[in-house]
Amino acid sequence: MRAASTDFINSAKFQADVTAFGGVKRLVVPGRPQAGFSNCSTPELTVESVEYKEGTFIYTRKFPGNPSMSDITLSRGVARGDGSFWEWLRIVVEGSGEYRADVMIKHFHRENCLTRPLPPNQGDENLTEIPVNALPARTYHVKEAFPIRHKVAGDLDATASEISIMEIDVSYEYFEVQEHPIIA
Repeated sequence: MRAASTDFINSAKFQADVTAFGGVKRLVVPGRPQAGFSNCSTPELTVESVEYKEGTFIYTRKFPGNPSMSDITLSRGVARGDGSFWEWLRIVVEGSGEYRADVMIKHFHRENCLTRPLPPNQGDENLTEIPVNALPARTYHVKEAFPIRHKVAGDLDATASEISIMEIDVSYEYFEVQEHPIIA
């Protein structure tokens, strides 16, 4: 078995929170993740390479250009009576309030979320959900985010048996990655 410090962080266990302000306040339930997502793309930063020919040099020089952020996509099953992300996009489109929010994506290591100790002499219990007190291995803080696309439900097909999946694409200005210490 690998030590926790060198073990990989799997992509299956994560939570996403929307920290809202202004017109988006109704999206947030304090102390609880906003929604359980089945898929979540992580933030990505790209810096283009800019070439510059200087004086009589034969070869061009390369410098870092402007950074750009890729949008993130969140997917989850459609829930009855929950139109919070649709409302968020309507605020953006109609300009009816402050629409920017921060999104926090918590990425859990299997050691911190898949098992928890039971009383002495009973072993460990396997969990299918992340315990409330679990500490993430890494947190992505996505800043100044707002929705740019929202698919309110999956395509309608009377012969399909799968769950209807909604998607929301979020654009943002910048992000930070916070590494959390390994607790042995």
